[in-house]
Amino acid sequence: LSLDYQYESTTRSGGETSTMTEGGLQKDPAFMADAQLFEKLQLRADIIAALVRNLDPREGRLMRLRYGLNDGQSRTIVECAEMMGISQSKAQTLAAGCLRKLREADDAESLQEYLLTVA
Repeated sequence: LSLDYQYESTTRSGGETSTMTEGGLQKDPAFMADAQLFEKLQLRADIIAALVRNLDPREGRLMRLRYGLNDGQSRTIVECAEMMGISQSKAQTLAAGCLRKLREADDAESLQEYLLTVA
């Protein structure tokens, strides 16, 4: 019984198929792209979970809109205010309060890491 495994890679366009051992996976661009995508999606899920734990629903919605956590499209405070049906000044005040709450949260380091990568 061997713990070595093989990874079969097919290009996204349906081209050649190649088989690699574990050591060769790190050189496979398709594998690396998938791994990076998975890491980004996992980090996004962790951030959204932190928002749910630390913010009320309206605050969470503002942060998801502002930083593009649902659709990958970051928005301005003005755009967020329009989408939420609130004034720009209310959205700014709400955003400042959200960021203060998140800085004080137990999981602030992971939130800060993510927000720095998308800002």
